[in-house]
Amino acid sequence: MREVSSEYLSPIKAKSMVDSVVSRLTSAIMSGELKPGMKIPTEADLVKAFGVGRNTIREAIRILVAYGILEVRRADGTYVCDGFSLKILDPMLYGIILQKESAHRDLIGLRKLLDNGILEELFYKKLSADTWRRLNAIQNDLEHYLSSGENNVEVIAKKDIAFHQELASATDNIAVITTYDSIVKITEDFLYKTIETILQHDAVAYFSESHRGIMEKLAGNNVDELFRRVEWSYKYWYMTFQEEDSSKAGDLQEK
Repeated sequence: MREVSSEYLSPIKAKSMVDSVVSRLTSAIMSGELKPGMKIPTEADLVKAFGVGRNTIREAIRILVAYGILEVRRADGTYVCDGFSLKILDPMLYGIILQKESAHRDLIGLRKLLDNGILEELFYKKLSADTWRRLNAIQNDLEHYLSSGENNVEVIAKKDIAFHQELASATDNIAVITTYDSIVKITEDFLYKTIETILQHDAVAYFSESHRGIMEKLAGNNVDELFRRVEWSYKYWYMTFQEEDSSKAGDLQEK
């Protein structure tokens, strides 16, 4: 292999060698020194360049492979993955769940923050005619389903998710899209519960009002009204939290 003088390939002096190797390689990817699909230096070359042991390099590579940043091709070498992987986010998000019993509140809060951020960007960016057509088609499909009298929770959830994912996709930001997809996936069960709450309160019209309201404010000229509409769209999420808390309190009293 030819001599490499890249900045990331210099001796490491930090105490946490594995973390340092992980950090150095990910920084090289973010800076563009290592590009998606590019083969990284061999294990022996990394040992020599970083001034660390072979086991340190192997452990760092194992971590980056587990996160979906690198991939090992047998008899060929180790390459930077050509694309964004959910593996990068899943350990972090599932780690939040393990922190405390009320973690679902934090994740729903994160989802709302993402909704606000996505919609604020789209408010100023302005949606293309194609995106508006897709949003209207998704919403018309949802409303047609609801008008038929069908109330299958999973079907409603799928159509609701499609609406919000279309908005995330309109940012053209792969990190935003992937993060939002991960949040949607991990909060899907609570979405089912929220839809059940809506149906129990005979508030089917809420599905239409929520989405149509967001679209109306997104096309408007007051971003604060858009934020208020997002807050309103979480009305039944909050109600579901309250009903769950009341149910848990009741269970504790019975015991």
